[in-house]
Amino acid sequence: MAYYTPTVGIITHIDTQTTGNTRTSGCTLFLSVVSEDQGQVNILLPATSYVLNGRPFQVGDRATFFYDSMAPVPLIYPPQYQAVAAAYTPHGLNAYLDVFDAMLTSSDRNLILNMSGNIPMTLPNGQTFRGDLAGKLLMVIYGATTRSIPAQTMPRQVVAFCNGA
Repeated sequence: MAYYTPTVGIITHIDTQTTGNTRTSGCTLFLSVVSEDQGQVNILLPATSYVLNGRPFQVGDRATFFYDSMAPVPLIYPPQYQAVAAAYTPHGLNAYLDVFDAMLTSSDRNLILNMSGNIPMTLPNGQTFRGDLAGKLLMVIYGATTRSIPAQTMPRQVVAFCNGA
């Protein structure tokens, strides 16, 4: 079962969320996004969220944001989610965040990874990952997939979260 839900869209506005707490004020980005599946959404991106390759977001970027499916969300319009992870995904690239089994099939059974060739595998801190991918939460960046069910792809990049996102 997937615990993280993605939303993909174009960033239309970026602001800094300010709070009454001076210690945390300015540490969370507030992004307005026109998502491909939900229309207008707002994304809170706190300093603790993982951002692929540490790439700063800009207005006009197409990005994928993952939020915890089990976390409470305010009942407001537009919807507002707190991202646990995010990736810059220009057209032609996709991102997936899920736990993969020993056959490298995602827990929701929608994606199989074909790990042939020299695929960059890292830890969230950018260091090389040399362990077994099975049972780990992975952020997978990929391009084309097969039209089979489940879809198969050869990733372009894999980030292994050893303790969750």
